[in-house]
Amino acid sequence: MSFLQPYLLLALPVVALPIVIHLINQQRFQTRRWAAMMFLLAANRMNKGVARIRQWLILAMRTLSVAALIFAIARPLSSGVLGMTGGGKADTTIVLIDRSPSMQQLVDGQRSKLELGRQQLGQTLATLGSTHWIAIDSVSNEARPFDSLEALMNSTAVTPSSTMTSVPSMLQASLDFLQANRSGPTEIWICSDLRQADWDDASGSWSVLREGFATLPQSVRFHLLGYPNQAESNMSIRVTEVRRETTQKNGLEENSLLLSLAINRPQSRESAREVMQVPVQIEIDGRRSELAVPLQGSQADVKQQRLPLSKDQQRGWGRVSIPADSQNEDNEFYFVFDEPPVRRVVVVSDDSTATRPLEIAAAIAADGSSDAMVEILTPDQLDSLALDDASLLLWQASLPDSTIEPAILQYINQGGQVVFFPPSTLSSGLTKGLPGAFMGVRWNRWTDSDSKVMVENWRGDQDLFAATESGSGLPVGQLELSGFASLQLDTESITLASLTGGNPLLVRLPTTHGGVYFMTASSDPNFSSLASNGIVLFVALQRAIERGRAATGNTLQRIAGRSDESTNSWRQIAGRSNALSTEFESQAGVYQTADRLVAVNRSLAEDQLATLEDSKIQSLFAGLSFSSVIDSSGSMSAIVREVWRVFLISMIVALLVEASLCLPRRTSK
Repeated sequence: MSFLQPYLLLALPVVALPIVIHLINQQRFQTRRWAAMMFLLAANRMNKGVARIRQWLILAMRTLSVAALIFAIARPLSSGVLGMTGGGKADTTIVLIDRSPSMQQLVDGQRSKLELGRQQLGQTLATLGSTHWIAIDSVSNEARPFDSLEALMNSTAVTPSSTMTSVPSMLQASLDFLQANRSGPTEIWICSDLRQADWDDASGSWSVLREGFATLPQSVRFHLLGYPNQAESNMSIRVTEVRRETTQKNGLEENSLLLSLAINRPQSRESAREVMQVPVQIEIDGRRSELAVPLQGSQADVKQQRLPLSKDQQRGWGRVSIPADSQNEDNEFYFVFDEPPVRRVVVVSDDSTATRPLEIAAAIAADGSSDAMVEILTPDQLDSLALDDASLLLWQASLPDSTIEPAILQYINQGGQVVFFPPSTLSSGLTKGLPGAFMGVRWNRWTDSDSKVMVENWRGDQDLFAATESGSGLPVGQLELSGFASLQLDTESITLASLTGGNPLLVRLPTTHGGVYFMTASSDPNFSSLASNGIVLFVALQRAIERGRAATGNTLQRIAGRSDESTNSWRQIAGRSNALSTEFESQAGVYQTADRLVAVNRSLAEDQLATLEDSKIQSLFAGLSFSSVIDSSGSMSAIVREVWRVFLISMIVALLVEASLCLPRRTSK
């Protein structure tokens, strides 16, 4: 049991007041021997035992009534198995609510996990109170202050979204807020369905978070509301590939769409034996058709289902959906289609050996096809540099001079992607920085190392080194370097990966459009394992290429979540009807801006059902003040309740018993 006003318990010694009064009263009279009284006392000795018990009961009732009054004023809380509070009203309460698609699962046929969590959390925090209310938005991972708990619970920070939640990123935002503000005792409340992909328990950021919170000057207590129960009959659907194709048949041109999709459900003995037909609704620009997909086991795949299009239809949008179940957020998936833009990559290199791995990684598409046009230019050929339709610019030479810089800046402002690698002049041992800078960044010097230099930290939640859609992290930590280039940064930058000793490996410059990156490792096999351990290099370049293609193409398939691209001009074509325009990029649907169609969907990790065990969660918060309650029943009962009424009733009962004991005994007539 805990108390909202624990300092009032300091008055508990007052319960001894009736005993003290009793002892004082015993000292008020002097003893005088008197024959008549001696006779009465002798006659009363026969009832002495009963009288003494009665007196002790009276004293106990008086003491109990005082104690009950003190406990009632201290506002005791009953929280079942959860000792939620350390006592007292918190100065700052930070709320982290997972509002990803998996939290839309219905727990009792009517309420979702998110609705249940909001209601229980709202009741609890209304009881506990706080001076300052802060919510961490699971989409932007930004700290948002609110004037009241009611304003927080009615804000978009706790409403449904299609974006995957990153609990480590939300905790990092909480830590940043507490470090930047002089908050008093703080309570951090986390509401989640404990999906393993959301918690990323294998991430190295957890040790950094534990250390950061442990070193804060104020006390910080963590409380978790978990809803891990899964719906055994839930099914999900997603589009894995969409491609428009024009073919010739009997001398006639046929226009069609090749659609690949996957249907998943939890693995069980019943699903392994049962074969069922799943009706899939397919909608293309408002026209609907149905496809029956046989499902046995946990997954069914449909490869390149041909859907006819009108002869003149070049682009459009569509949606696939399955019947409603307990988790409707994964029952539909949106797509857009058009003629794909050309995959053109421009490589500026002063050393063909160093950039050969870059050429190979850029030439091969993610599906294994070699469909990219890779154009190699030397520094002497920059007069012919054309970037209008380029998906990616790889620069491994001295930084652009004043004659070339305007063209590259224009390319970046149009959404282009540029990755700079150290020039060979640095690798040859030049110790002084090269002249010239680009956007406030210049190469400083090359540092050789006798021992292998490893990657110590990297951002696995965003950008080029982010985990895959399935939640698997890239093996960035396996990279080895025998040398690296140092940077002189005279502008704001974001370090996406750093080496042992704190030197950056990958840096991104903030831009309104496009992407500008500086990689301090050379792709030359003599200086790094970027080529031999090619997964990291390949994935990073493919992501940069796709971003560049998205900037030049008229359609975009994107995962729900915040990006650098402004959505002010987006117009919703399909999706959640009550979605706010400011939330379009985090809500599944189809949107149009100018001549571009954008399909926004949940990430692949949202379809993974694995959850964390309680022991694992406890280990993530090891060394911190942490408590949790796991609700698998969907009960709407409050998490904590004030029970001061019980103590007041106990006080009244004690006083009534004491009064009855003090009544004079009836005398026989």
